[in-house]
Amino acid sequence: MLWGLQPVEQQPAYGLAVEVLRRQVHLGHLEASERLPPERSLAEQLGVSRVTLREALRVLEAEGYFVVRRGPQGGTFVSDVEALRDLSARRISRDPGMVMRVLEFRDANETTAARLAATRRTPTDLSNMETALKSMRSSEAPTRLRRAEAMFHLAIGDASHNPLLAKSIEEAHAALFVLPDARGNAALRKRVLDTRERLFSAIRDRRGADAEEAAKEIVVADRARLQVLARIA
Repeated sequence: MLWGLQPVEQQPAYGLAVEVLRRQVHLGHLEASERLPPERSLAEQLGVSRVTLREALRVLEAEGYFVVRRGPQGGTFVSDVEALRDLSARRISRDPGMVMRVLEFRDANETTAARLAATRRTPTDLSNMETALKSMRSSEAPTRLRRAEAMFHLAIGDASHNPLLAKSIEEAHAALFVLPDARGNAALRKRVLDTRERLFSAIRDRRGADAEEAAKEIVVADRARLQVLARIA
């Protein structure tokens, strides 16, 4: 007897393109005010028709992720930083509990990934983490800082050499879309960076228990920052 079956949900092709492009913004791969590739090129990269891409872009423009500008210098652009902050605030206000769920999810998965990474990491894994950390130290643009943080955590997921953990970490960071404020509380930003430095050192030195503890500290530090940035309880 089959158990737990749910009806198959039909999703139009443009909906899949919407999810991919939205995730690119959430993870910082597309920066604020960045111009998207030409329509033909972007459709080819996504593997969809231009008609499907246009529908996806219309949805994302209506949601506030992109703006379309006409004229010789026109095209489709990621919204500016303030518009993205407003978008993030609206998303959180619609579901405040999402923040806590994502942090709980990260606490469960990133701590395990960190412990495994300390025993399984390769020189390439360490190089990817260090590159992301260097970008975090030097980045001032909020979306660029967001990308550096996401890439650091994705690198830890990869270093665990467990594809399920790596995927779960990507899902968590894509779900919680809050832009860091490089001009904000200097002490808080230092804490956020220091916790990641400690995690990197523990993984580099193969100290599994310390890596797990540092990963927990990161979640605590991120919650403190979210309380400031997103005004959550």
